[in-house]
Amino acid sequence: MRNMVLIGLAAASLTALAAPGAALAGDEEDARVAIAAAKAKLDAAEKAGVGGAAGDVLNRSRTVLEQANAKFGHDEDRHAIVLAHEADALADLATATAEMRTLESERSKIAVN
Repeated sequence: MRNMVLIGLAAASLTALAAPGAALAGDEEDARVAIAAAKAKLDAAEKAGVGGAAGDVLNRSRTVLEQANAKFGHDEDRHAIVLAHEADALADLATATAEMRTLESERSKIAVN
């Protein structure tokens, strides 16, 4: 009976030691995915020609994405994830701002006619 308790404690100890490593590996993969998603949105916004007033937001997105890559390179995966999500949101904002400006311009043209 005592041996079973010791074996159980040993197994629990090994699991506790292995779990943080697994969590860190998950953070690394999550950071990699978040950075790739943000880069894809940024590239799509640039390819769509987002500029003008939205260009400043797009530049901010690019800067934050570079910061995310730097944090990822320094093994600060959780910080990289947060920054990648911010870059992703800024790329969305830049795209939405450009679309809004286009719609406002079209609406003005219709109102004049």
